[in-house]
Parts: sequence; structure tokens; C-alpha cells
Amino acid sequence: MSTFLELCQDTEEDCDYSSLLTSTIGQTGMHKKMVRWVKDAYIEIQNKYPRWRWLQVPFTFDTVASDDSYAYTDVTDVNAATAIARFGCWLAEDPYDRYRIYLTSSGVSGQGYLSYLPWDQFRSLYKIGTQNTGFPAHITVDPLNNLVLGPSPNAIYTITGEFMRSAQVLAADATVPELPTHFHALIRYRATEKYGFHESASEVVISAQREGNRVMRQLEQNQLPRFRKAGPLA
Repeated sequence: MSTFLELCQDTEEDCDYSSLLTSTIGQTGMHKKMVRWVKDAYIEIQNKYPRWRWLQVPFTFDTVASDDSYAYTDVTDVNAATAIARFGCWLAEDPYDRYRIYLTSSGVSGQGYLSYLPWDQFRSLYKIGTQNTGFPAHITVDPLNNLVLGPSPNAIYTITGEFMRSAQVLAADATVPELPTHFHALIRYRATEKYGFHESASEVVISAQREGNRVMRQLEQNQLPRFRKAGPLA
């Protein structure tokens, strides 16, 4: 496991800095550049694919009677035990892991699945004329990234599923990347590559890319969704 500060120090050591920084805060010159390279490298790794497993997090929320629309700030990040703060996207379209619902007063034993509808189809079905309330059967994501239920709930229901967090930004010395610890070296290699480009040091770039690509392949195998066969066409 490496902290933000340790990643910066290790990368500077790899790049043969004459002295190593002692904090990521308030740096100048090449130390400041290294802090930015490490921070940017980690963000780029997180943004490379939309479905890294370590950024996929469970959520839950309770509906309000007659309220069909819920922003991510209305929803609890189960791992953080607080309202979602780092929102990337919903996973409501995943046919293999559909969002779930149960009448809160009856408990989880009555849990079932919500069916996803694209927003345009949902709008044509539920957003025209006067609509009755009831037990929600469908869910969608509107253009503002709100979760919308149809029909509008007639009671308190508990909705559960998973969402993607947005990229973690390294800020404090002691911050530990959420990236699985055995792949932390990838951040160092990608930051070293940035240093090599800055210094026009082709041998540094080539070495960092070679090692970084090796670890990236391991990370992809470990953290990307498994290949799944599509269902029958008819």
C-alpha cells in the first residue's frame, strides 16, 4: 500500500531526483510537477475504462410517496455510509445486475427487480397525461442523471443497486489510492512516463511504458467486467 506522498517520493527516486519531497503540499519547481504528474496519472488510469470494478459501489435509498425522481444526492453510498458525493454514472441498464425494489414496510423478503427503459420510451409511457401511482415496475435515467421510477411510488419502497464512482483525486499526503494495492506501481510508471516526456528522455519513456503496460494488462484482467454471452435473439 502506498500513500500519495510515498508514490511521489518513489517516483522521484526512480527518476533520480537529487532530493525527495517531504510533502505534496506547497511544492515548487520539479517537486510541484511531480505531484501533478502522480495526481494526473492516477486520474487517467481511473478514466481509462467506464467499468473498473473497484469504482463500482452499492447504493440504497427509500422512495417518497408520489415522488418519482431522485438525484444522486438523495441516494446513499453504502460503502461510505453517506449520500453519494463522487458520482460517475448509474448502472441501471445492466441486464445481468438489475436494480432491485421492495416495499420497505414488508422487508427484503418481498424484493423484486426493476426493468430498465430508455428515457425516451419511459417518457412516452409515464410522462404524458395524468399518471396513477403504484408499485414501481420500471426505472430510467433522465438527461440530468436522476433515477426516475414508473409508475410513481404509492408508498415507501427501498431501491438498491450499484453505481460507478467518479475518479478519486489524490489531495493529502496520507491519501491512499482506492486502486487495489498490488497495482499501485502502475501510478508510478505512468508518472515516470510523464517525467520522461518532460525531460525528452526517450529511454525513460520507453522503460516506463513497457513496465506500465505490463501492469495495466494485469489490472485489466483483474478489474474489468468478465465477458458474458448475450442472450438468445428470439
